Amino acid sequence: MSNRDFSDSVKLSTITENLRKNSGEIRCAICGAKLSSINECHFDHIFPFAKGGKSTLDNCQILCISCNLKKNDKELEDFLLEEKAKQFFAGETGFVPVQESSVESFSESAERPQDSMSKEVFDQIILSFISRKGDIHKVDFGREYNHLPSVHYVKKYYGDLRTLKKAFGIEDLSANWNRETIKSTLETYVEQYGDILQKDLTKKNKLPSLPCILNYFPEYKSFTDIKQNMLGLDVRSHWDYQSVLQAGKDYVIKHGKITESSLRAENNLPTSKVVYNYFGSLSCYQQAVGSQITQKNDFISESEIENAVNQYFGDDEREVDSMKQFFESFQYSPSTIHKRFGSFPAFCQKYNIVVKQSKKAKYSKQEVDDAVAEWIKSGKEIPAAKELSKLGLPSMSVILKYYEDWKEPFVLYRKLYDKLNK
Repeated sequence: MSNRDFSDSVKLSTITENLRKNSGEIRCAICGAKLSSINECHFDHIFPFAKGGKSTLDNCQILCISCNLKKNDKELEDFLLEEKAKQFFAGETGFVPVQESSVESFSESAERPQDSMSKEVFDQIILSFISRKGDIHKVDFGREYNHLPSVHYVKKYYGDLRTLKKAFGIEDLSANWNRETIKSTLETYVEQYGDILQKDLTKKNKLPSLPCILNYFPEYKSFTDIKQNMLGLDVRSHWDYQSVLQAGKDYVIKHGKITESSLRAENNLPTSKVVYNYFGSLSCYQQAVGSQITQKNDFISESEIENAVNQYFGDDEREVDSMKQFFESFQYSPSTIHKRFGSFPAFCQKYNIVVKQSKKAKYSKQEVDDAVAEWIKSGKEIPAAKELSKLGLPSMSVILKYYEDWKEPFVLYRKLYDKLNK
């Protein structure tokens, strides 16, 4: 049986969109009257429920009580025309409905996709995003919290993302890369500086990213392999238990202690991945080499991980074949990522990384919102992330497809219900 009432998640989304359209104010979608509280808002079916309209987000609008009572079960465009006719007949000219773009029939407009975004508006949105983020990637269009238009507008107005980036002054080096140019560029860099580190593979240095190199040179499996076999550079032999232990002791003598952020090649230390393989944890390694045992907040920071992600991908699309393939050449270990983000999917969501072999979430955003709203409405506390799936809720990785923080929808609905219950 179809439900006439809009769900709380639909109402919240409608309020959010109304605020966005009206510069932070809630206004009636027909007459434009300012509404000061949720009690003044009437959530109305654009296409009447009595005539088959559904209680979905795209069929919901906010009306003042006057417009809602007058509209009754008339279709919106009929109502607008009738109101304008009445006012014209009475000699009035002040009525200007908010939705005045056209009065085509709802049934016709519902049958074809909405494609009303002009190039000017699209460009403004893209410029604002680039100004904040410094760059733009294909995966950014798939993240709802970025509030970007559909990616099909990129093709419509620019043909492809590379042309769009060029139009907005973003240098795209990827078009220059092939086996010959990559090898030549790396060799020139080594000639000039004497060595090359993975962190040097950045757009700033006009170098290809590691995934780009590995894509064109599949015979190499890691950055160490590239240094040794492509560029002929000396690299440390394979780390064994004794060499890891001795390197740590030498570092402690010079610097006093080792933290997780110290574990990098430029410090003549193994990576955290190697340390965890031999010692199980950072604290065990610190104890073995005579270092102070650091607290959790001394571990590698999210900003350091973000820098590593930027260096790893450079200008390339943030796509990896699998988690295993990613960690074969990424600077930090899986345990480091899990400590900071809870899971690999959460890490990928945070930094817009697409894993080609990952499973598609079974929840839509609407389903996520409905599940969270019902949970909070029942008076329950926000659960722990690891308990979400066990409790029948969307998992943290699913929620992070639609929100920047998995707790965000829980906090939003709690605030909403707290306000309604006052």
